[in-house]
Amino acid sequence: MQNWLWQAKDSIAHKPKTLNYLEAAALPLVGVSAWQALVEHIRLSKDKKVLVQGGAGGIGSIAIQLAKHLGAFVATTVSTDDKQFVQELGADQVIDYKTENFEDIVHDYDAVFDTVSGDTYKRSFKVLKKGSGMIVSTLEQPNSELMNQYGIKAVFLFSQVNRQRLTRLAEWIDQNNIRVNIDKTFSLDEAAKALDYQKEGHPRGKLVLTI
Repeated sequence: MQNWLWQAKDSIAHKPKTLNYLEAAALPLVGVSAWQALVEHIRLSKDKKVLVQGGAGGIGSIAIQLAKHLGAFVATTVSTDDKQFVQELGADQVIDYKTENFEDIVHDYDAVFDTVSGDTYKRSFKVLKKGSGMIVSTLEQPNSELMNQYGIKAVFLFSQVNRQRLTRLAEWIDQNNIRVNIDKTFSLDEAAKALDYQKEGHPRGKLVLTI
């Protein structure tokens, strides 16, 4: 019981002052995932180049803003309808994955943050700097064959939401007026409908269940 209480306590932090309650509810997992990938794993810094795969999603939309705050050049892949959305978030180069092959457009990047997986993950190795590039994926385990072929470090991101990360995230958001986009809200008894929408609708940002 004591161990459970400690774990619960370690997952609680003050909400960002600049966000309303719905925005704050949508933030923890996506915000911490972006923070872990870009700050802790990639150690992204000024003038580095990063490709965010799936920039219009919950994690991707926060990652674009965080990468820009860190001073990086940010490219991202989205569908045609989401190009203006990610440009408003700060993306420097927007690639329409439905009509363009990103590996023909971006080259010698320092990092890729993958939230898409599958063939997109495998093709991402081609755009990284050989010997120093890194790919972090929220969905794919490191592929040793591709790592050896391209001389790339690959990391699987296991998101761990804790008080320390939430506190640092909240401070950063309050200092920089970061946008948390809520695509749509559903009541709690519409949870199944929300899951269907998540699978079929490709929402911009996050969905929120209201109680």
